[in-house]
Amino acid sequence: MMGRILLPVMAAGTLTVALAGAPVSAATVGTSGPATVALWHLDEQPGDTVAVDSSGRGHHGAIGADVLPGVPGQFGTAFEFPGPSAKVTVPSADDLNPYLSPLTVSAYLWVPSSLTGGDYNVLQKGQANAVGGAYKLEIVGTAGANKFGYPDCAFNSPGGAKNRVYGPKRINDGSWHQVECHLTDTQAYVTVDGKSGPVATRVVGSIANSVSLTIGGKPNDTHFYQGRADEVSITIG
Repeated sequence: MMGRILLPVMAAGTLTVALAGAPVSAATVGTSGPATVALWHLDEQPGDTVAVDSSGRGHHGAIGADVLPGVPGQFGTAFEFPGPSAKVTVPSADDLNPYLSPLTVSAYLWVPSSLTGGDYNVLQKGQANAVGGAYKLEIVGTAGANKFGYPDCAFNSPGGAKNRVYGPKRINDGSWHQVECHLTDTQAYVTVDGKSGPVATRVVGSIANSVSLTIGGKPNDTHFYQGRADEVSITIG
């Protein structure tokens, strides 16, 4: 099993380092290849109020009162999200927007086998019909659907263009799985533990919004995730 997520090492002279928390445009991120723009280990403990971004870019998140930090994780400890207001809120920043660049959202997820019908958004920035488009990782919660318990990822751009893709298997089995949303220059797909689900041709355009990024549900406390998360990251470029 792989260890913690490591930040990419860039060759000398290929990337201008920004001060932590300073906005960096997606155009700047993309000039030197993929860059990890956010990395939350989610190792905080009960009583902590901030989920620290270890990427060095300052995308720290406010831990909601109902989040349960310090539960057993894939690596060390993790966060559990048991209800509507259990979420982490990260202020919007331009370098969390991929624009037209490739995007990867990665998370280790533990979803209980007792999962019932619902709508479970794990991570999102923006909403489908909002200005600027959106991206999100969620778990299919439509009871009785043939994809129930599967992870899916949605990428939306203004004007209605959308890619929605699914992982290769369900993950509501009480075990840890690494789930990744992939949007490349030409394709969109989801991997679970390194295995890809069906690959779609990219049709989505630029994604750039001013909405806070949330882990554990929508900003309005709906479509809340029920499970655990560990080692969440966003890579652009």
